[in-house]
Amino acid sequence: MHLIQNEFQKLFLKKSSWIMQLILIVMVFLMTMLMLMISRVDGIAEKPQPQGVTTYLNAEGQQISKDDYLTAQSEKKAEGYSEKVLSPKDSVTALKAAKENAPKTEQDSIQKQIDYYQVYADKGKTPMTSSSSMSGPEFFASLGTVQMIASILVAVVASVIVASEFSGGTIKLLLARPYSRSQILASKFFVVLLYAVITSIVLLISAFLFSLLLSGGNYLLPVSQDLGAMNAVQAALLLLGSNFILMTVYASIAFLFSSVVRSQALAVGVSLGVLFSGSVLTALLPIAIAKYDWMKWILFNLLNLNSAVSGQPIAGGLAVWQIIAGLFVYIIIFLGLSFFIFKKRDVALS
Repeated sequence: MHLIQNEFQKLFLKKSSWIMQLILIVMVFLMTMLMLMISRVDGIAEKPQPQGVTTYLNAEGQQISKDDYLTAQSEKKAEGYSEKVLSPKDSVTALKAAKENAPKTEQDSIQKQIDYYQVYADKGKTPMTSSSSMSGPEFFASLGTVQMIASILVAVVASVIVASEFSGGTIKLLLARPYSRSQILASKFFVVLLYAVITSIVLLISAFLFSLLLSGGNYLLPVSQDLGAMNAVQAALLLLGSNFILMTVYASIAFLFSSVVRSQALAVGVSLGVLFSGSVLTALLPIAIAKYDWMKWILFNLLNLNSAVSGQPIAGGLAVWQIIAGLFVYIIIFLGLSFFIFKKRDVALS
C-alpha cells in the first residue's frame, strides 16, 4: 500500500498529470462549441423534426414501398404521393409487422427500434431529431466523442511511468528498496489504472456539464434507435465502462514498451504509433475477416468495443461479451510479457 501511495504521489506531483486533465476538459468544450456552430450555420438553427417510422402513400392514399415511391419520383410520376411519419405507437405496430417478415440477421436491429419507440409511446412523448445538430443528451451519451483523447492520455502516462525511472536514473534507487520487481511494476500499473479512473470521471463530468449548453432532449429517454430503450445516462455510463476497458488495453501495451525501452520519448512514440495504426487497420479488417474468420480475434478488431456497445456491428459479428473476453486475454498477455521482461532486465547501465 505504501508503494502504491508513493507512486501515486510521484505521478500527481508532476504538472503534466494535471495539464493532461485540463487538455481533456478543453477538448470536450471545443467539441461542444463545434456542435453549437454546426447547429447554427448561417445563424439559423434547424428546427428538430418528429422522429418515427416513415410510410409512403400513393395518390389514392394507399401505402406503398419506399422503392416504389422512389421509382415514381425518379420517373416524375409521384404527383399526389406523400410521406408520413408515424407516431411512436404506430411505429411500434409497423415495426412489429416488419419484424415478422424480416431476415433473421435484421431482427435484432428491428427489435431495438421497437424498444426505442415503445418507451416514447408508453410515456406519451415523441422523439425529435435534427440532421444538422446534436442534442445535449446525444452529446452526453457519446461522451463528447473524445473518448480516444482520454485513452491517449492514459497511454502516455503508462508509457513514461517505467521508462522515466530509467531515463532519470532513479531505477537503481527504486530497486534498492525492500520490494520485489513484481511489486514495483504492479504498483505502477495499479497507479495507471487509478489515473484512468480519474480521467474517466473527468470525462464523464465535463461531457455532462458541457452538454447542457446544447439544445433539446431528455436525459432519461432513449437516445438512439441503435441502443434500444437505453437512455442518455445509461448509454454514457456503458460507453464509459467500455472505454475504461480500452484504456486498460492501451495502458498494458504502453506499459510493455515502457518496460522494454529506456527513453521516455521512444516509449510514448511507439505506444501512440500502435494506438493510431489500429484506426487504419480497422478499415481493412472486414475484407480480411470475410476470408479468414479467425482474424476477427485480432486485437485491432476487438478495439472496436466502443462501437459495439453503441449498437454498431463490428466485423466478424462478435458479441460484446466476446470482445471483452478477448481483450482481457490480450491484457494478460501484454502484462505477462511486461513483468517477465522487467524482472529479467539488466539495470546496470541505467
